[in-house]
Amino acid sequence: MCESCGCQPLARSNVYQFLAVALGYPEASPLAALQQRWAQLETSLEVLQDGESLRAVRGLAPVLDDLTVADWVDDYVHCFGHSISKECPPYEAEYDQAHIFQQSQTLADIAGFYRAFGLQPAPALTERLDHISVELEFMHFLCLKEAYALAKTHSEEQLSICRQAQTKFLDDHLGQWVLGFVERLAAKAFDTVYGPMAGVLSAFLSSEMQTFGLEPAKGGTPVFVEPPDEENLECAECPLVVPLFSGVVAKGAS
Repeated sequence: MCESCGCQPLARSNVYQFLAVALGYPEASPLAALQQRWAQLETSLEVLQDGESLRAVRGLAPVLDDLTVADWVDDYVHCFGHSISKECPPYEAEYDQAHIFQQSQTLADIAGFYRAFGLQPAPALTERLDHISVELEFMHFLCLKEAYALAKTHSEEQLSICRQAQTKFLDDHLGQWVLGFVERLAAKAFDTVYGPMAGVLSAFLSSEMQTFGLEPAKGGTPVFVEPPDEENLECAECPLVVPLFSGVVAKGAS
């Protein structure tokens, strides 16, 4: 293994991709992808010399081998419900943000990260941009982009952009809520597939935060807020209120 061939960011990309699929909505195609990529996942963690994550992954192996789509759907509904779970919501903006404007700001910041790299939500995407699987997929993309830049001997400036984006997204987003989410998921998961999945996610994200010299946050408790009634807003006539609810930037607003 060397630091200039791209094997490390490629290995990290593989792990993030696996976790993104594992924590997305259960379907036949994702399940087949998880089972087919198992050997690649183990190899990637060996490349990274991440023994704790590798042990967690090997604990997931027998559960995944026997998993059916029907069982996976049942486990998903048990842990996350048919709407947003109040016990372990898989959405960043549901944690420690007691006001709808805080949630809107978080979602806008996440969208800004995606746009900065030319990414737009896929037409078939039904999840919010702060869903755990979407954020993990973005990290997969950034790691893959770094691996490509190394393989093609791109400039140090281009490499730095990829690495800085990874550090900032972990520090501002994933690292601020995922470990809290994992704790709540593990408590809810019982004997479902999400129990060992939570262990893999916790081990790998902890390793990632340590690698980047970041301090992981516990993520706190989910806070559920109702959207404000526009009729009751004291400044409802103010033109600056409109963009927050319509998504349209008011002309002349600074």
